[in-house]
Amino acid sequence: MHTDGSPEGIHTVAEVITQAKRIGLDGIAVTDHNRLLSRRKASALSKEYDFLVIGGVKGGDLVRRKAFHGDSHKHWIGLNLDDIPPRHDMQELTEKIREEGGVSIAPHPYARNGFRDYHTRGFDAVESLNGTRRDGEIQPRGLATVGGTDAHARYMLGHAWTDVYESDGSLDSVLENVRKGNCVPRGSRIPLWIIAKFYAAVVGRYLLSEPCELIQYGSRQLRKYC
Repeated sequence: MHTDGSPEGIHTVAEVITQAKRIGLDGIAVTDHNRLLSRRKASALSKEYDFLVIGGVKGGDLVRRKAFHGDSHKHWIGLNLDDIPPRHDMQELTEKIREEGGVSIAPHPYARNGFRDYHTRGFDAVESLNGTRRDGEIQPRGLATVGGTDAHARYMLGHAWTDVYESDGSLDSVLENVRKGNCVPRGSRIPLWIIAKFYAAVVGRYLLSEPCELIQYGSRQLRKYC
């Protein structure tokens, strides 16, 4: 999920953790856009709140340029890292994440900013359930399948998640069992009224405090589909 460390995120990490504990989740993975929550900071948060926080990042350009070349606009997720690896080639990046002891995930593969050829890119897992999108049927092709809310606000949490089996609940155990495929996506898409509530909050925030940012945000959303 995302926090206020992402351009469209609303709530702080502390607010998100509090909500996650309240609704009965066992842990969250924080993957802000191009902003890493390092494993060191995630570990400190886990100890502070007595709750599993997996640090990570969601890489890739936020906007798909009309004249883009290559796949720099496509999104990827890296979990449990100390630094954001440089991306020259996606295969090289997923190998680097693995060497760092992390896990790489191909999110929303059938979206315009997803890797449809995820099975050729070296990912550890593919997101077969995303709380904000309706993807086509995912063929795992030997990869683990996971679910994620892709929440940008705390009230979007708890609709899509990943059940991890044979884990003792620790960070290393969770990540290792995801790599092994001992996991399954659960839940469903976020109800449209909650998504509408989120967008209304984003528009209201920018309109009151940063009207120029609102114009840029609207432009980004339009360019996603152009």
